Amino acid sequence: MRSNRPEPLVHPKRTESSLNPKRTVSTELPGLSKRPLKLERPENPERPVPLEKRFSRGIKLVVAMVVVLFVVLVIPVYGLRSQAPDPVSGGSVDANPNAEPSTIRISLVGDVNLADGWSIDVAAYHGDSVAAAFSPEILEHLQSADISYANHEFTMSSRGEALEKYYIIRADPSRVGYWKQMGVDIVGLGNNHAFDYGEEAFLDTLEILQQNGIEYVGAGVNLAEAMAPASFTFDGYTVAFVAADRSQKGDEVRAQQASEDSPGVLFCFDDELFLAAVAAAREDADFVIALPHWGTEMSTELETVQVELAQKLIDAGADAVVGSHPHILQGIEFYNGKLIAYSLGNFWFNDDYTPTMILDIEIVEGQARFRIVPALQTGQQVLTSDEITAEVFGLMRELSPDIEIDNKGYISSLL
Repeated sequence: MRSNRPEPLVHPKRTESSLNPKRTVSTELPGLSKRPLKLERPENPERPVPLEKRFSRGIKLVVAMVVVLFVVLVIPVYGLRSQAPDPVSGGSVDANPNAEPSTIRISLVGDVNLADGWSIDVAAYHGDSVAAAFSPEILEHLQSADISYANHEFTMSSRGEALEKYYIIRADPSRVGYWKQMGVDIVGLGNNHAFDYGEEAFLDTLEILQQNGIEYVGAGVNLAEAMAPASFTFDGYTVAFVAADRSQKGDEVRAQQASEDSPGVLFCFDDELFLAAVAAAREDADFVIALPHWGTEMSTELETVQVELAQKLIDAGADAVVGSHPHILQGIEFYNGKLIAYSLGNFWFNDDYTPTMILDIEIVEGQARFRIVPALQTGQQVLTSDEITAEVFGLMRELSPDIEIDNKGYISSLL
């Protein structure tokens, strides 16, 4: 099992050196001798040289000296000025001084369910290829992100005993390959289905994810691991994820709460532990994403606790709060300049007609910007088109009166 507080992962999708390529530019001219020019005397000084030859040699000597002076004095000042190191910073310059600053792109999606009979039958029918279930643009967008996150709304095992609840969701362990085809790097287990088949299946889920190099948050072999952030580092810039669940309300049988010596999910009905986890992540990370599983299913109306907890999470150190559980999109707003996306809805969960989206967080030189990439879950597929884009933009503008969404999907506050 992984340690309680894992070291930040330098993600294999992009090496650090590729983020900010540098080269050292030499101001020395290739082929130019560093020794001073030395004019040799004629080998036989007693033999007079004809006047016309002496004149010709003199001309050649003058021309040679002019060329040398031009190479030594003029070219370094003018011809190579654009390549010379900055006199203040010195040393090295960008390989392409006009290149865009390095960007870290984090792509997040909502609820995904890889259990047979729910959402994956199309992919399973086509040789277990997720390409059959996604528009190429959507799949490529997830695969090309520096970090891709999804809510893992099921348990993954062939063992265990079902809890006594209305919906129980279990996927075959082989379905972990779908995560890898999608390019998913990290999943959220702080939800109401990760423990659907009890402790045995839950532990299988953790082990399968670990064996396949997929990070998880919001659950663990004990409370320390359930609270621990999953971290990714790029060029010394660290992004951390922390998750928790408060969706299991009323008479619903709850998942097991992680404790000091037992596995389970991190709950935030009492938000003290979740807030502490965010504050701890803040100490070691440059950007913290809090992932609460909350709200009312199939409702765009926010619960008061969602608004209150989101603000507490930001006050504790979160730079963005991204929720799940309602299975449909909810609104977006900003608090103290930090983004709150209350629900990303279903992404690939069932065959319902459900507008959805990828939420991009782009970090450019330490500054975050946010973008909606529209999609539609329908007929066990996730699709996009100009019509779908217009529908999702319209819906999100209606749900989010305090933000502006431009024609590329970038989000900004109107307040």
